[in-house]
Amino acid sequence: MPSRDLPTDRIARIAARVSTVELLFDLVFVFTISRVAQIVVHHPDATGIAQAALVLGLVWWMYDAFAWLTNQAAPDTAFVRIALIAAMAAFLVVSLAIPEAFGATGVLFGASYIVVAVIHAALFIHRGGRAAARRMLIVGPSNVLVGVLLVCSGFVEGPIDWVFFTLPFVAFFFSAALSARGGFDPGATHFVERHGLLMIIAFGESIVSVGVGATGHEIGPALIVGAVLAVGLVASLSWCYFPGDGGRAERAIAAAPREQRTRLALVAYYLEHLAMIFGLVLLAAGLHEVLGDAFAPVEASGAWLVAGGTALYLVADAAYRRTLSLGPVAWRLAAAAVALATVPLGTTLSGAAQLTAIIAIVVAALITETTAGRRSTVATTAA
Repeated sequence: MPSRDLPTDRIARIAARVSTVELLFDLVFVFTISRVAQIVVHHPDATGIAQAALVLGLVWWMYDAFAWLTNQAAPDTAFVRIALIAAMAAFLVVSLAIPEAFGATGVLFGASYIVVAVIHAALFIHRGGRAAARRMLIVGPSNVLVGVLLVCSGFVEGPIDWVFFTLPFVAFFFSAALSARGGFDPGATHFVERHGLLMIIAFGESIVSVGVGATGHEIGPALIVGAVLAVGLVASLSWCYFPGDGGRAERAIAAAPREQRTRLALVAYYLEHLAMIFGLVLLAAGLHEVLGDAFAPVEASGAWLVAGGTALYLVADAAYRRTLSLGPVAWRLAAAAVALATVPLGTTLSGAAQLTAIIAIVVAALITETTAGRRSTVATTAA
């Protein structure tokens, strides 16, 4: 039977911090991002990027759904922990099927997605509180239906396959609209921390791509310089996300009226975090190409993936900051536009030149933003 509604103080206790079983659960996400990036690496064109975007959007919906689950229901019993481990195993199978989800492994992708959706709905109905359970009686079957559509995609080819992969987002839209009307009340501390950890995983996968891209290449100056620059670029992007924003985001969600928290969380942490993560996926795929020979000109696809992935990440990060009123965004948007202009550097000079330029652009934007913010604070205090 569903439990009674969770009072605010209990939600605060449940959502105080991320548990160790959640950290274990999130490790599968490393593999998931890697498998999505493989789609782009093997098909660095519009079709491959579109397939990767759809697959990541589908998987992120359910991954984020488990962050909502543990935000409302602490994994403090053996039953819940075992169920989460079972979901983790199902997610691993989902990830295994990702590279050929539009082909040979479509049925496996959909079937394992159904298992994940059933476990999530059952846990939420059992442990999430009465109001959340009522919502989940609608949202849960909708998520299972998404899995059914994906299973169906495994039996077809061509344009109809794209239809089966696109229709789930209609279901997601209606589920999000229903959820925004109430029933969930995200605890700010846990919610922000959990998504911050998922972003660390996404940044980490970009670093892993350095090692994967280096495989099979002679260790020499070009590889070493390329690897160092790749780490520098990922570090500069992580600088955009972490210093101070977590605390401000937590306060913004906690201070929002209860009826607005779910909407804010859906926009900021499903939609805008999805865009940031996909930007990092594109970047990881581009780094895979650049690291072949960082001192040589890069194929146009690799240069566009590096620049486009960086730009998408910066735009999504700016949107996230704007949604939660975390701070200025103009310099980040400007950096995104200038990053796109580095493509000729990569295609005519070298990947190293392009990576160096993008690092300089991002760092300069952040330093300028910080300096301008300090001046504004001093001027306000003086007034």
